[in-house]
Amino acid sequence: MGMMERHRWLWGASLLLGACPSSDDSTDTTSSALSSTTGSPTDTAGSTTDTASAATSAATTSTNPTSDTTATATDGADTSGHGLNFDLGSLPDSPEIDMGCRKVDFLFAIDNSGSMTAQQIQLLNSFDGFITAIQASLEDSVDSYHVGVVTSDNYSGNAPGCNTLGDLVSQTAGSNSSNTDCTPFAQGDRFATELDDLMVKFPCIAQVGTTGSGTEQPVTATIAALDPAKAVPGGCNENFLRDDAILVVVVLTDDPPASTLDDANPATDTSGWYDAVVAAKNGDPEAMVVLGFVPWMNVGCVPLTIESPNLIGFVESFGDQGVLASICEPDYGPIFAEAVSTIVTTCENFDPPA
Repeated sequence: MGMMERHRWLWGASLLLGACPSSDDSTDTTSSALSSTTGSPTDTAGSTTDTASAATSAATTSTNPTSDTTATATDGADTSGHGLNFDLGSLPDSPEIDMGCRKVDFLFAIDNSGSMTAQQIQLLNSFDGFITAIQASLEDSVDSYHVGVVTSDNYSGNAPGCNTLGDLVSQTAGSNSSNTDCTPFAQGDRFATELDDLMVKFPCIAQVGTTGSGTEQPVTATIAALDPAKAVPGGCNENFLRDDAILVVVVLTDDPPASTLDDANPATDTSGWYDAVVAAKNGDPEAMVVLGFVPWMNVGCVPLTIESPNLIGFVESFGDQGVLASICEPDYGPIFAEAVSTIVTTCENFDPPA
């Protein structure tokens, strides 16, 4: 066989071997072609082997013009021949987002006028189930509760120095009240916390009696209670309201629209109520829930047996964050149960300020 014919034979053999996988390893055709070529009969002549290797290399290059780029692109490929290996290594953990509340502030604004005896008893009977449901629903996230009470007037039965509208109740006096000094509280302030026995402390501060003024101002009292002026060191509401807590306001009143210039009177300017309450939560209405037991729909127990549009409108102004109920409901338990769901959702979605 002449030199030219030998070169042609080697060139043809390299093409065949490169196209077909070897029987030893069908997953790596390029490697099989090269190993088969170098193992050809030309090994018997040294100079011929060099020439054959050169020819094989040239043939491989000519039949696979993209071999250089392919090799570069597949440097990170799975060498087993099962395709590309997209192993990027371990990914860093996503940063943990601090969402959800750890604290809840409850403010009860309780009408202490002469017609509220039955309604106050209803509230006391329902509180245990309400707070127990709240604690059970939020036991994995919330570990701090503030529970405070204000009345609908300048409460004379309160501790000396804290007898103006919106001052937190720490002691009671008068007809149908607990008539008790409810201090001390575990935290040393003028409201109850999770450190207190709430089943004991709440009835003490919430049974405010029925000797209050007929000029009922439960919403105005709520706004006053949230005023930063009352939270200064030594103030009657010091330490109660917290920026990193959601706020739950419960208004309990049977105040009808009458001639008395109070919160239910049609002539009362209510335009600033919503903004004043939201301002207490840094302008975030999603950081609060407002539950109103007011003269609405069932008004059989309400003086004059009429609804109170001002009070209804106040609760409704909070949209989904408001829970509206009749003060004349025979059982407040179902209403509180409904409110629990709203409170839990509010807590879960709360983004505490940095």
